[in-house]
Amino acid sequence: MDTNSRNWRWARMVQLLVASALLLLQNSVAISADTSSVHIVYMGDKIYQNLQLTKKYHNKMLSSLLGSKEAAKNSILYSYKHGFSGFAARLTKHQAEAIAKFPGVVSVIPNGIHKLHTTRSWDFIGIHHSTSKSALSNSSLGEGAIIGVIDTGIWPESASFNDEGMGQIPSRWKGVCQVGEHFNSTNCNKKIIGARWFLKGITDQTKKLLHGNNTNEYLSARDAIGHGTHTASTAAGNFVGNANYRGLASGLARGGAPLAHLAIYKACWNFPIGDCTDADILKAFDKAIHDGVDVLTVSLGFSIPLFSYVDQRDVIAIGSFHATAKGITVVCSAGNSGPLSQTITNTAPWIITVGATTIDRAFPAAITLGNNRTVWGQSIDTGKHNLESVGLTYSERIALDSSDNLAKDCRSGSLNATMAAGKVVLCFSVSDQQDIVSASLTVKEAGGVGLVYAQYHEDGLNQCGLFPCIKVDYETGTQILTYIRRSRFPTASLSFPTTVIGKWASPRVASFSSRGPSSMSPTVLKPDIAAPGVDILAAFPSKGTTKNSGFAFLSGTSMSCPHVAGIAALMKSKNPTWSPAAIRSALVTTAYQTGTDENVISEEGSTHKAADPFDIGGGQMDPNKAMDPGLIYDITTEDYVQFLCSMGHSSASISKVSKTTTSCKKEKHQALNLNLPSISVPNLKKTATVMRRVTNVGNVTAVYKALVKVPYGIKVRVEPQTLSFNSDTRVLTFNVSFLSTQKFHGDYKFGSLTWTDGKHFVRSPIVARAMQFES
Repeated sequence: MDTNSRNWRWARMVQLLVASALLLLQNSVAISADTSSVHIVYMGDKIYQNLQLTKKYHNKMLSSLLGSKEAAKNSILYSYKHGFSGFAARLTKHQAEAIAKFPGVVSVIPNGIHKLHTTRSWDFIGIHHSTSKSALSNSSLGEGAIIGVIDTGIWPESASFNDEGMGQIPSRWKGVCQVGEHFNSTNCNKKIIGARWFLKGITDQTKKLLHGNNTNEYLSARDAIGHGTHTASTAAGNFVGNANYRGLASGLARGGAPLAHLAIYKACWNFPIGDCTDADILKAFDKAIHDGVDVLTVSLGFSIPLFSYVDQRDVIAIGSFHATAKGITVVCSAGNSGPLSQTITNTAPWIITVGATTIDRAFPAAITLGNNRTVWGQSIDTGKHNLESVGLTYSERIALDSSDNLAKDCRSGSLNATMAAGKVVLCFSVSDQQDIVSASLTVKEAGGVGLVYAQYHEDGLNQCGLFPCIKVDYETGTQILTYIRRSRFPTASLSFPTTVIGKWASPRVASFSSRGPSSMSPTVLKPDIAAPGVDILAAFPSKGTTKNSGFAFLSGTSMSCPHVAGIAALMKSKNPTWSPAAIRSALVTTAYQTGTDENVISEEGSTHKAADPFDIGGGQMDPNKAMDPGLIYDITTEDYVQFLCSMGHSSASISKVSKTTTSCKKEKHQALNLNLPSISVPNLKKTATVMRRVTNVGNVTAVYKALVKVPYGIKVRVEPQTLSFNSDTRVLTFNVSFLSTQKFHGDYKFGSLTWTDGKHFVRSPIVARAMQFES
């Protein structure tokens, strides 16, 4: 655009802003009386390449509304001007309604709050960085790649963030090392190459500053919670020998891409634990796009119900859309609301959504009863477990008030201190209002010396500090209770937990991992992939009086997400031209579905069953095979735009988000034809045909044949059944036709389509549901 036309455009926009403000002036008295709160004024893609011009435009718009430059300056929190255009400002309800009518404004939304989805794992999935046995040994271990982490910050002194062996900071890097409380420029190095922090949204939301309110928070990129440190080291921690948690799980710690650089974006705060606001998250995305990251790992999300992908209240979908359009791979956690179906979050098709699985490591602890019978539980507390022949009692026997049910699961204040003193107490979990940590505090306050906590299956071990606590299942808990009831003077000895590897069938889908199908877009199979997320050992702040060797165990899809982000960085380092969709495709189509016992991966829910695509997507991530997928399913930004059209959004609403001229095509089954590496047909009324397009990234000359595992009650036909590639033909399309033979309205059925040339097996999961009833 030439200077004259740009100046004319600027002048015209100013005129429109002034006119809009004058029309709304009649409401000024009512406006001034309202209470202000943070709102995000979203304006879609960037209007100007000149950043100062964009910021000036935002300030001018706000000045026109509020009446002065000074009022605008006091109101505005952030100007979003890198990946997209918009700003966050303090506005009253009437002001928000007024500015929504200004030209160029897509939407105005209140600032919301969101939660975090809160060593051996790399060996388990086949990454042996210290050996030559993996396909990654010839790669650069992520050298040159930059992983952005939107989370709670980082503990820079951790050994995982040393820069020994690191390459030079890429010349394309535009980020900064933002100083703050207990964080200065020397805390950055060739590993942590950038750090920023965003709290304007959270401090305004809570109406008070973090500093000086006994929150143990830092007004800087320093991590007070530990979540961000843990996820960052999982994705790209450097090599650390003899890493352990109080002697457990000792070994070589490293991230998925140990030589990749880290860029930290602290948008979540310890006020209360895990709070992240829309305004801060969106600013983190904006800066990450500007700074030049290759991959973003985002272990946070929304709860059900979900917002549509063009609704600006889903800032993760909006931020990740603009990031993906710039070639940045965005990896997000699936959520921790499992095992219930349709609870999965972060379901936009341009996001890689990750479920959580177990690994083959456990921490058994023996409970030896007074009758010399030994039963087993699990624990990661190595305090005073070596209790020899101490008294053992059941919590209901020592209830302070036998008329209520509070003592059964050891609620606070429910135990008789005289009767609990010096004993190990057995408690049974009877509600989701209590957990092992809270129960241990109750027992400790009552004078007990240990806890055995019986509960339904729930993956992940919690730390009870120096107080010995062992988790058992209901069966084992009942066996212990039977002994207590039969013995006049029951006793028990509690042993220290030990680290045992390779004795448990794994992986299994974690009980907490949120399940599909997507409640927003069931034609998009979610999760995409699964990765380790249970009892993951990684870096953790070593502050306070509790010594943890600088490492800790955490569980959640928050932990599985950076596993995938680290491998995505390796893939980007090896294949710099690959798009985010190509990286996702390689991960999904090379994943595996069988465990170490050679049986199908199972899922841990209310019942045990074989895992299906709503549990694990394509399967468990296989990093070695993902490096050489053979074929990929690629997707362009325009493909995503047409997908949004298929969801019923108008061209105008989509254009406001993408800031591109959108012309929605009218095509049959358009929602089914997004070129995903999976196929989901949620409403198969009789027949449906799905089109896919594959690109050969393997041997130039190759012939692939189709293998189909047919979903029950559904006929599937692939045309053509053979794909022949050569130097002139790298991209081919095919159709998959579905015919339901069901006579009744059914549940989802599962199958797969695999293209193979004898070396590569490019597998796409298939889910389909026959519909015989329509309301």
